[in-house]
Amino acid sequence: MILFDTSAIIDFLKGGPKTKSIVEETERNRENIYTTVISQYELLTPVYHRGLKSEERNIRAFLRRSVVYPLDQKAAEESSRIMGGLFKLGLPVNALDTLIAGIAVATGTDKIATLDGDFVQIAKITNLEIIII
Repeated sequence: MILFDTSAIIDFLKGGPKTKSIVEETERNRENIYTTVISQYELLTPVYHRGLKSEERNIRAFLRRSVVYPLDQKAAEESSRIMGGLFKLGLPVNALDTLIAGIAVATGTDKIATLDGDFVQIAKITNLEIIII
């Protein structure tokens, strides 16, 4: 199962062909689209900041067709383990990316679609396959 991080969702909403292809293939295979409440937060913050009504409609439509995983205690524990491991290696990354990765690990997700290079570092200490778009 593939989890779409914030950058992949933004790319999809902008018509990015590779992300669009992944979403279409996922739906063609009758699989769910997965994302996280962290990405929901990242996507909606500029909507409230700048009043982006047309973008809001598209974001909410994407979220409606997705399974949006929450940040629970298990995911927080996994996120902490990931960030701690990255600190030990001298590879700290954006905290929101570790929360997304922690949610992915906690839910049994095996792949993350992203444009964000931080996930390449995260993959060094997890079993997540990173699909760089």
